[in-house]
Amino acid sequence: MKGLVIAGTLIMASGCQMLQSMMPAGSEEMPRGREGTLAALPATETQQASDSSESVNDPAGDVSIETVVESYKALLPLVDDPRKQVTIRHRLADLEFQQAERKMADTAVDELSGAIEAYQRLLSEYPEREGNDQIYYQLARAWELRGATPQQLDALDTLVQRYPDSDYWIEAQFRRGDLLFIDGRYRDAERAFNEVTLASQERMADASFLVNAHYMKGWSLFKQAQYQEALFSYVEVLDLVMPEGQPVADVDQRNQTLIEDLFRVVGLSLSYLNGAETLQALFRQTGGRPYEILVYDRYSELLLEREQYSDAIHVFEVFIEDHPASLWAPRYHIRIIDTLELAGFTGNIPERKADFVSRYGLYSDYWQSAGPDAIVFIEQQLEQLLPELADRQYLLAGEATGDQQADDHYRKAASYYAEFAATFPNHPRTPERLFLLGETHLELEDWPAAIAAFERVAYDYPDDRVPERAAEAGYASVLAFREYAKTWDNQSVSEQVAYRELQQLNRLRFANAFPGDPRAPAVYYIALQREFDQNNWEETVNMAARLVTWQPAPPSDLTTEALLLSGHSLSELARYAEAEQAYRDALAIMAENDERRGGVRENLAAAVYRQAEQLADAGNVEAAVSEFLRVGTAVPESVLRANAEYDAASFLITANLWDQAIGVLTSFRRAFPDHELIDTVPAKLALAYRETEQWERAADELQQMVTLATTPEERRENLLISAELYDQAGNRDKAIDTWRRYANSHPEPADVYMEAANRLSELYQEESDTEKRDYWLRKQMETVDQSPDASDDRMRYLAASASAMLARDDLARYDSIRLTLPLNESMTAKTDALERAVNAYKKTAGYGLSSFATEAGYQIAHIYGRLGADLMDSERPTGLSDLELAQYELLLEEQAYPFEDNAIDIHEQNIRRARDGIFDEWVQRSYEALKVLLPGRYGKEEVTSGVVYELD
Repeated sequence: MKGLVIAGTLIMASGCQMLQSMMPAGSEEMPRGREGTLAALPATETQQASDSSESVNDPAGDVSIETVVESYKALLPLVDDPRKQVTIRHRLADLEFQQAERKMADTAVDELSGAIEAYQRLLSEYPEREGNDQIYYQLARAWELRGATPQQLDALDTLVQRYPDSDYWIEAQFRRGDLLFIDGRYRDAERAFNEVTLASQERMADASFLVNAHYMKGWSLFKQAQYQEALFSYVEVLDLVMPEGQPVADVDQRNQTLIEDLFRVVGLSLSYLNGAETLQALFRQTGGRPYEILVYDRYSELLLEREQYSDAIHVFEVFIEDHPASLWAPRYHIRIIDTLELAGFTGNIPERKADFVSRYGLYSDYWQSAGPDAIVFIEQQLEQLLPELADRQYLLAGEATGDQQADDHYRKAASYYAEFAATFPNHPRTPERLFLLGETHLELEDWPAAIAAFERVAYDYPDDRVPERAAEAGYASVLAFREYAKTWDNQSVSEQVAYRELQQLNRLRFANAFPGDPRAPAVYYIALQREFDQNNWEETVNMAARLVTWQPAPPSDLTTEALLLSGHSLSELARYAEAEQAYRDALAIMAENDERRGGVRENLAAAVYRQAEQLADAGNVEAAVSEFLRVGTAVPESVLRANAEYDAASFLITANLWDQAIGVLTSFRRAFPDHELIDTVPAKLALAYRETEQWERAADELQQMVTLATTPEERRENLLISAELYDQAGNRDKAIDTWRRYANSHPEPADVYMEAANRLSELYQEESDTEKRDYWLRKQMETVDQSPDASDDRMRYLAASASAMLARDDLARYDSIRLTLPLNESMTAKTDALERAVNAYKKTAGYGLSSFATEAGYQIAHIYGRLGADLMDSERPTGLSDLELAQYELLLEEQAYPFEDNAIDIHEQNIRRARDGIFDEWVQRSYEALKVLLPGRYGKEEVTSGVVYELD
């Protein structure tokens, strides 16, 4: 039993020597024996060996190996059973080997001969004994300690050949491979290690042999220049020691050195092949492995150590190509960039950086599925790369020789600025990047995007984190909107309205957010102007009030403009008293030489004027008149003053305040002789004068109205009224002149003409100008005579009256002629006058008016009767005898009688009108005449009797 312990010790001790003999030369040097490598492989121990070891090393017994050996030697002669004797001899050989191993370890003295001879005798005497595989195993170890490699190999060969099922077979085969490898027999070593791998997997043996067998198989292939096949063995090793792909530091301590050496030999193999392509092809063939990244990483480090920068970059690239979604993909991308910088290959670094952003940035597919660790790493890189790339593109744009090229650079810069802001919304530098984004969009004339960027800087941050350039950004958005507005002309009306509303909101947002900014009042004023242009009067008034009281106080010109817009808006709102005050305030701060003062004063006058109109509409005429007249007081030079005073007069007239109206109108005429309404003043004054019974002045105004008349009818009417007013004023000369002008220029309408002619005849009658009177009397008759059917009753009356008046003159001439001697001469004159008078009265009667017909009848009768009477009263010739005188008298009677009869007949015709109800003065006078002419018929007294009260 104790011999097994010695065997185990020998196995443990032989490991280092074997590994030391296996190390290659030069750059391919294998690692020396270290913990966790082949040098530390454990010996296979049977259960018996374990038991023996425990017995020998039991502290309670505290028995030395020598004592045990002596005990076994003493026991051996006493045992008769041959099998037990062999067992005891085997154990004695093991104990002797253990003693010699310790001796060699302690003193370097070789005392292994006894153990070797003991093992050989047992093999010689019992060649078929069960358990000889263990003796060959121990014998091989002994030869190894002695350095007898051929004998060791021979023992191992015998073990593996004769005992394929031995528990020592795997280890023995592994030891064979080691010895063959050391001896340079790499092909045989490869086979041995391969057998170990197969047997280990089949028997599920200790994994340490499997790991090291794959490892050494790889080395054997490597030594045969079969680098590709060697790589597959290395993969097998890594599959065993790093099944989860954990970091090397987390791997079992004894395997760490192995792994590090493995990574090195892998790198060497790849270097002899196609490097990165071979590595890529390897894992494509074997399939992905959890530790794959470590292989890539170690290989790239090896290349970097050798300053093979391009090859290292290629390694990173192929990894990224095959593992684009790997946690390591962005890291390797950065390694590429770092390597380029290390190698001084700076030419395409910007492209690599841009590619990093494209592959792993916020908008990449990678980002959408990346884990927290990857995101943290990417953000760390983007924090530096995005500003760097953006600034570079911005500078390149400025250096570009063509517009298209410049625009391309600006677009790229904008995308990087925007991505930085999106990736790091709360980063301290984000406002600055957004501002630069806005400026970039300005260069591209992408106004909406520029506005959006500037507004984010200006308004999207809380009060405790307002960016330093917030106000600048807000103002930049205002300016950008101004440029943007220049592009709206081709848009639809509705779209333009929407855009301008957005622009207005932008202005107000800036002014409200940064009231202390010196540019805010000017921007606010533009917004104010916009509200005014949109007829938003209330909003304009409110905004203007705010601008006027803005703190710190804005420039005076803005205050002035605000007051003016307020005044205009208040006027539109019919708040004229407030508008007047706004204009007064504006004038108070406006420079005296400001060319706008005149216009503002006119607006002030208009405000006063409108107040007057409001009062007038409310029925407060006196107050309205006062306000109208205040226009001239407030702004004497105002063009509205004339209208205001004119309106004041009009309202005074409406209120029947005639004397005041006259005063205002006359003042108006003196002050504004060329005013457009000056021609309407005469009509108003004429009315006022008539109402105050100043007839002549009224007529004078109407004379001006005649001159100003624009139509014949208007001229005719004004002239007519003027004539009437002169008549009413008692100014006969002006009346005659005006009536004559009317009658001479306006024969139509005929009825009015008749009245004018009649009045002229009356006035000339008063003037005792018979000739002119008769002229206008005949004009009346001619008018009716020319159009009898068109004449109305009044016209016929006037014509009849005129005719009667002329007839009366003829009658008077007739009556004035006396019959004197010679009678025939005076009689001729008398009869001529009679004929004229009769014809005149017949003309009068011909107009068919009863009042004038009865007069005509009476007068004609009178004419005839008078002729008869005049004949009888005529002068008698002298020298007649009584008889002659008597005959002469008789002759006169005979001549006078027919005239008297005619007179009677005509009187009787006249009185018959009484039957028709006509009993006027002239009918009655005909009755009276008949009483004289026919007293028997018409001169009877009416007989009356008393009242009869009762009958008999």
